[in-house]
Amino acid sequence: MKLDARQAQYVLQALVERRKVAARHIQEVLRDREREIAALRRRLAALEAGGVRAAAAAVGRVSPAARPVRRRRLSPRVRALRRQQGEYMGLVRRLKPAEKTRVRAVREKKGLAAAIRAARAMRRS
Repeated sequence: MKLDARQAQYVLQALVERRKVAARHIQEVLRDREREIAALRRRLAALEAGGVRAAAAAVGRVSPAARPVRRRRLSPRVRALRRQQGEYMGLVRRLKPAEKTRVRAVREKKGLAAAIRAARAMRRS
């Protein structure tokens, strides 16, 4: 739907009068428009000045290639716990709600390994 300036003004005025739109909402949208225009101007100036990396920095984003990748090493214990947790989640996901409740109770009382064994047994039966 395309409106010219006069039509848009009429529609906004009618919506405000009918209490379909609050005047503060219109002001908020206009403020957002001004912020967007300012951000576009900053990005354009950065592009003109120094290329893509400068523009990305001006916008606050850096491409994945430009930012260093920092991956924390997992200890063997943590890696094993995560693998075990994934196995548990995969098994419990396929169980019926009553079986899930029983497996959760086993996990609380006897631990994750026992809960995995119980979930495997319930899956087979």
